[in-house]
Amino acid sequence: MKIIRHPLFMRPTPESELEQAIDRELRRLPDRRAPETLLPRVLQAIAERQRLPWWRKSFAYWPWPARVLFLAGTSGLAAFLVYFTWGLTSGVSLGSLTDELGQLSGRFELVRGLGGTLGGAVLTLVRSAGPWLLWGTVGVLGACYLTTMALGTFCWRLASQRI
Repeated sequence: MKIIRHPLFMRPTPESELEQAIDRELRRLPDRRAPETLLPRVLQAIAERQRLPWWRKSFAYWPWPARVLFLAGTSGLAAFLVYFTWGLTSGVSLGSLTDELGQLSGRFELVRGLGGTLGGAVLTLVRSAGPWLLWGTVGVLGACYLTTMALGTFCWRLASQRI
């Protein structure tokens, strides 16, 4: 005769018991042997990846000047496409858009000169501030990092109800 349990007295987490039973059974299985040719093939694939030039590798392996140039170029191309698409959809002719773009190049020279001047001023201020500016910046950035990590951990634990 099978005993039927009342729902109030049932186990609260049958999923965890099932998980433990499956884990127990899987650990009892013997380890499978890898094919003899696997290790040489893996080592050969790793060596081939290391011999690749930087532009054929992932973006994370590119030198930083190439990354900056790539991001600047693609951002400029995206801005150029958005500018022309926006202009053409609003009924402006292609000739007037190129004329307007020519006028903008003069403004870029102004921005470049202004950026150079401001960069020189910032460099002068940094040199005159000495090491206190560096250590203050490191302290503020460290505090921001620790605050972000603490808030992220708190939110993750709150979401997973581990508080």
